[in-house]
Amino acid sequence: MTAIALFRKSVSAAGLALGTGALRYVELEGSPGDLTVSVSSERPIDGMAIEQEMIADAHSLEAHLLGMKESLGGRWADPVVIGMPPRDVLLRVVEMPSMDASDAREALKWDFDKYFPFPYADATFDLGPINTLGEGARESARYVVAASRLHVVNSLLDIARRAGIKVAAVEPANVALYRCAGGSNRGPAEGSMVVSVGRSSSQIVVGYGGDGVLYRTLLVGGETLPGPGAPFAPVAREVSSTFTYLGSQFREMRVDEIILAGDFADRGELKEAIEAVTAVPVTVSDPWKEWGIVGAPEERAGWEAALGLALRSLS
Repeated sequence: MTAIALFRKSVSAAGLALGTGALRYVELEGSPGDLTVSVSSERPIDGMAIEQEMIADAHSLEAHLLGMKESLGGRWADPVVIGMPPRDVLLRVVEMPSMDASDAREALKWDFDKYFPFPYADATFDLGPINTLGEGARESARYVVAASRLHVVNSLLDIARRAGIKVAAVEPANVALYRCAGGSNRGPAEGSMVVSVGRSSSQIVVGYGGDGVLYRTLLVGGETLPGPGAPFAPVAREVSSTFTYLGSQFREMRVDEIILAGDFADRGELKEAIEAVTAVPVTVSDPWKEWGIVGAPEERAGWEAALGLALRSLS
């Protein structure tokens, strides 16, 4: 899986996922296939800190991070990979002539405004090459580009510094989600769709092998869905529309499996709703088992992004 960072300092085996409704932090020890949770913490953040998967109140977020630090005994791992809320980052697939990543970053500066709604001078971005099934030999290459407004990333780094966090990297939380949800044995020729349903928002990520290609954030979650009858129908409809979009924009891609993740992954109604709109096999993510991680918290669901951040330097 290509690691995409909006800020980079060094590697880490600790991840902090920032999301609407909760902060999740995990520290891992060991090596892939033989990992142990040394520390984990989940902190509800009802209120203004993060709303609709965007940082809304820096002071509130800082207070929550200081509260989490206190619950951890006054220390964080050194350093920590932070997962940025998905709507604070834009992810785009950009096609350019084949070149190495450093040259591609330089070349994108000249066309940045074609792909993003803010100027290059106000942005920070990173990119990584992706490959999709059926491309064969090409003179051009596709890159997934993660871009954010510079002041948003700088504000997050300032918040982290004041909370005592030494930051290894800032990465889109949904990139880490995709890294984790499929497990460590995903084959290079496998296409997958990860559907992660949280409490008030959801993520759909489609990828090929280890590369995420399409990222969508839905402002609907398991606690904001309509009442009985078909509680997960809105998510299922978005899954169906994602397949329609793939058929028009990424015709060479195939999806071999749908992986359910997030707080509501094990809800039978979710699996049934998605199976009703597609013939693709639907499975439920258990990242603790898939990655061989011992010491999961009692509430195992919803940790994919935090784990993916910690696994960034280990996978």
